[in-house]
Amino acid sequence: MNDESKVGMFVIAGLALLATAIFLLGDYSFKTFYPVYAEFADVSGLPDKSVVKLSGVEIGRVKEIRIKGDKVIVRLSVSDGVKIYKDAKFKVGSTSVIGSKYMQIDQGTPAAGIIKSGDTVRGDDALPLDRALSAAISDLQGLIKELRGDGTLSRNLGQTVANLRDLTANLNSLVSNAKPDAEKFIDNLDSVSARLDRLLAQGEELLGGVNRGEGTVGALMKDEGMKKDVSDAVVNLRDATASVKDVLGRITGFKMYWHWKWKYDPVFEGSHNDVGLRIYPRDGRYYYVGAANVINTKDQDKGVDYEKRNTVDALLGWELGRAELYAGALRGTGGAGARYKVFRLGESGGVEAYAEGSDFARNRAISGRFFNKPRFDAGVDLRFNKNFSAGVAVTDMAETGRVNYHTRILFEDEDISYLFGLISVGGTGAKGR
Repeated sequence: MNDESKVGMFVIAGLALLATAIFLLGDYSFKTFYPVYAEFADVSGLPDKSVVKLSGVEIGRVKEIRIKGDKVIVRLSVSDGVKIYKDAKFKVGSTSVIGSKYMQIDQGTPAAGIIKSGDTVRGDDALPLDRALSAAISDLQGLIKELRGDGTLSRNLGQTVANLRDLTANLNSLVSNAKPDAEKFIDNLDSVSARLDRLLAQGEELLGGVNRGEGTVGALMKDEGMKKDVSDAVVNLRDATASVKDVLGRITGFKMYWHWKWKYDPVFEGSHNDVGLRIYPRDGRYYYVGAANVINTKDQDKGVDYEKRNTVDALLGWELGRAELYAGALRGTGGAGARYKVFRLGESGGVEAYAEGSDFARNRAISGRFFNKPRFDAGVDLRFNKNFSAGVAVTDMAETGRVNYHTRILFEDEDISYLFGLISVGGTGAKGR
């Protein structure tokens, strides 16, 4: 090997060593990273190029620390593939009291989302360990200084001890003075207890005599006629009590609700009203009587209306949990319907779906149009509470299929409920006579 080759190899080796040194000292890496910016009020001496740890695991480096206004911006370089959640805590950590500083990240929760490349987060400005320790030492020194001061604290403590001593002496004196009265009170309790024991013994003796037929009361109890009279009196008293409970149950058992339903038909460009009374003789069953499609027939119509106006509803209904069934006269003709609460909202709200069928033998012309199919309605109500609901429905689906919007108001009338209860009691009495 000639000299030129040796020099060339030496230069190549030197360049390789120089590149390696530059690579190591320059903090270069073959890994890929993404930036995250943390904003602090004070970084407490955090050095540039310090490590970044997530839950104690190193995931990157601090690349830059700069001041922007009254804030300190720290640029972090985080390894690709490491997920940091948005509610994670960023703060300056320390390996010990006098140890090196690093960027500490306490991981958050997945539900908060993931921090993306270039996002800025708010850092935690809690005191680092060294500053917290310094503050604690300062407070301890202040306390010691106060104890060593002009003696005010010592005098106050001495006065407090003296007051406690006087209070203890007063309590001892009070107990000594009250002791005779307390002993007398206990003796009285013993006397009362003895009298109660004698009274109980006399009562037991009296009951024993009655059971044996001794004395006037015992003789009466031995008399079979007296026993029958007493038994009849007890039976009559029981029947009277049951009658009173039945009367009260009838008076308070009735529940009456006024019902008003307002319906708007966009095609007709008008509205109809249903007004009636819902009567609950007991839970789970009701009667409904009212007027349907109430409208002033003298009003000028804006569109074609196929509803039969000013008719009567008379229904019998059953409430079975979430379901409700009813049948009777719907808008003046025979019909039936069902409602079902799809899901609940709170105690009495929810979403209800319903369907009705009526006028099954329909075969006539209404407002110039011939109808020969039964009427079927279906809709959905959003019940806000037990008194108010709103919804949408499709009426007469087999013929016109019109969309209607409606609201319903239901409120209890306690006065009418009480009146119906009294009427039912009167009717029961008249029937009994």
